[in-house]
Amino acid sequence: MTPIETKYRDTVNRLAIALLFFEGLFLVTGGVTGVLSLLTASMNDVVADVFEELVGGLMYCIVFLLPVFLFRLVSTGKPTVPMQLELRMPSDTPLYLFSGIAVITGAAYLNGYLVSIFDYSSFSEEVLWTQSTSANYQLILAFLTTAVIPAFVEEFLFRGLILSNLRPFGTTTAVVASAVLFGMMHQNIEQLLYTTVAGLVLGYVYVKTASIWPCVIMHFVNNFVSVLRSVLIERLSVNAANLAIGMVQATFCILGILSAVALMHKQKDKRRAVLATGCFEQDLDAHPDYVAEAILLRRRIRLFFSVPMIVFFVLCVLQMLLVIGLALLY
Repeated sequence: MTPIETKYRDTVNRLAIALLFFEGLFLVTGGVTGVLSLLTASMNDVVADVFEELVGGLMYCIVFLLPVFLFRLVSTGKPTVPMQLELRMPSDTPLYLFSGIAVITGAAYLNGYLVSIFDYSSFSEEVLWTQSTSANYQLILAFLTTAVIPAFVEEFLFRGLILSNLRPFGTTTAVVASAVLFGMMHQNIEQLLYTTVAGLVLGYVYVKTASIWPCVIMHFVNNFVSVLRSVLIERLSVNAANLAIGMVQATFCILGILSAVALMHKQKDKRRAVLATGCFEQDLDAHPDYVAEAILLRRRIRLFFSVPMIVFFVLCVLQMLLVIGLALLY
């Protein structure tokens, strides 16, 4: 292998170790959740719900954040790329946000249609845990554990750590790889297409805005709409809930289309400005896709699937198959 290929493979292996650690924590927290259910069985229902949700939220943070620290630990003395935590945002950020949310919403509809063809969701709901929001305190807990916490910790791991550290070997490679890993991480075949597309959008926005916070906002909005959907379905009639949800999603789609058009127009103006002024006697910024020694695409793919990374993929696939198997047996 060339020196740059060696660095790439080493980075992939360190990320894979962090992801395998994530898998181990995921399994441990599953056992802890079962123990918590036994401990809270004799408690008041409200107290038990609050306790389980808050402890579950804390464990969720641990599962996603500890791999980030582990990566830093195994990378001692080796080059790492810090996540972009700058609070400043480019003026185009709202346009990227609305455009991205619209694309994710479209992917969700397509995903839902494909799932309905295979009739998977009808029995997966019997196996996969769902969160009730019928009481006001349950709504607050769902907002915290479903919308707020995942928006932060998932972005820190997949965009902040994985995408950032793969980017020196090519931005496109980093965005696609982090998106695929993001989709596999959910370990649910029903969400695979939707979460992978969402990962692509979030990665693209992370690169364009050079900040993790627009991704956190997009992730939060997407999860919040999911919580809102559950609330409306539980508290309104079917027709009223579908109408309200449709209006929210249609608003996002319209704003997204308008934002995408505005972005394309601004890019056209930027290209015209470059052509008009030329680049003679000007210092050009280094292109983020540039690496000192390019790695061929087939080599990048081959080197990405190292043994630790293959093990992570196998574990995710087994988890998906387990959920389907339990659902069919149920």
